[in-house]
Order: sequence, then structure tokens, then C-alpha cells
Amino acid sequence: MSDKSNSTIAIFGATGGCANATLVRSLLAGYDVSALARTPAKLTSQLLAQGLPQETLDQHLTIVQGDATNVEDVKRALLLDGKLVSFIVSGLGGKPVLQKSLRTPVTLDNPHIGAIYAETFLNALREICAENPSAAATKPLLAYVSTTGISNGPEDVPFWFRFLYHIVLAVPHVDKRKMESIFMSHMAQPEASERLLRGVVGVRASLLTGGIDYKSGKGWKTLRVGTEEKPAVGYTIARADVGEWIFEEVVKEDGGEWVGNSVTLTS
Repeated sequence: MSDKSNSTIAIFGATGGCANATLVRSLLAGYDVSALARTPAKLTSQLLAQGLPQETLDQHLTIVQGDATNVEDVKRALLLDGKLVSFIVSGLGGKPVLQKSLRTPVTLDNPHIGAIYAETFLNALREICAENPSAAATKPLLAYVSTTGISNGPEDVPFWFRFLYHIVLAVPHVDKRKMESIFMSHMAQPEASERLLRGVVGVRASLLTGGIDYKSGKGWKTLRVGTEEKPAVGYTIARADVGEWIFEEVVKEDGGEWVGNSVTLTS
């Protein structure tokens, strides 16, 4: 179990529902958090609207204004008080965009955002370690939000959703696959000294529902959890529940049995 007095967290995609829910629960539990945001005022408004006291934000939250595809901005978000954070949570993803195409009706506003971010993130970590090895004495644990429907193992999408996932959402899922591949390939390096992370937890969530409200879920203990080899198959899951699961299982329990796995989450 992680010690919040010694553990710090960096959040990417903090204005999205999953990462936002992890952020809220981390702040309420007393963890010090760094969050990268293009528009800090938007993130602050979201947190205050959910009932977080301004005092909590002032004491435990550092908002770094910047872009997740910019190495220097990511580096600033990964450092708190001159030290590399203990945990990194990424809920970053593009916004779906409809297009006139029978084969690929849905794309993203940036179809390559996940892959670009993953490369940027690793480059930022690499530079931090090279510039200040003492700041990176402890390697962080990464949890990233992905999706079902891209498994190399048994089918993890219900039969009635397969057309939606494998045809309609094909373009967004290509980016998710590339993002996952970049992170997992990095962790597959045979020499531990070359890995910039102490571990990775991939979170493949079912179709996401709900918005920005950390109280809107059914509760993380109600979720069904599986792995790529033995997936939990379901239709939907609340963003709030995904964020709470990441906080409870990754942040509080240091990833536990899920480190190194692509975890399927569904209601």
C-alpha cells in the first residue's frame, strides 16, 4: 500500500471523466498531485463544481499549463518539488469526430494523439533521468486508460457491440493500439536499467458513460475485472468508476496483481 505522505501523482487528461475522478479521489485522500491542463481554469472549475474546497486545491494540487505533446510541458508536470512523481495516471485521448465515410464513420480530432503522447511522455522521462538522476531515483508506476475491443486474446466485447467497436470505432482504436504498444514495448526491454517505469497497468474500459462527477458511478467494488487472457466482458462502465478503480487499485495498492497486465473493466 502506498504512503500518501511520500507518494505523489501526475495526471494527464485531467479534464476527462476517468482521470478527473482519480484526481478528485487522490486530492480528497491527501495526496499531492500535479495535473497538466491546457486551460487550468477549466480544471479548477470542474473540481470546485464537484465540491472540493479551494483549500484542498491550494494545498495539494499543482496545475501545469501546457500540452501533453510537448516534452518540456510534460517534464514540468512529472516533477513535484524537484522530484519525479511516484504515480502517473493518463486518461488522455482524442475527441470523436463524425466523417462522411461508410468504412470509417468515426475518427478523432487528432487521430494520432495517443501514440504521440506516449512517445512524448517517454522522451520527457528520459530527459529527466539524464539531466537529474537524483530526481528520478524512484521510478514511477504508470496507469493509462485504453479500451476494450483491441485485445490480442479472447473477444472482450459483447456480440451486439462488435460492429460498433470493430467497424465504427476502428480509427480511434488504431491509435489506442499504438499507444499500448509503445508503453508495453518499452517495458519489455530485457535490461531493467533501461526501463523508465517500475511498472505499467493498462486499463481497458468498456464503453464509457457519464461525465465529470466522481460520485456518479456505482462504486469500484461493483465492477467486474479481468485480464487480456481472461477478460471481463460487458457493455458499459461509468467514467467515475474507472477513475475510482485506478485510485483504489493502482495508487493505494501500488498496482498490486495488475502490474504488467492489460486489465478489462466493466460494470
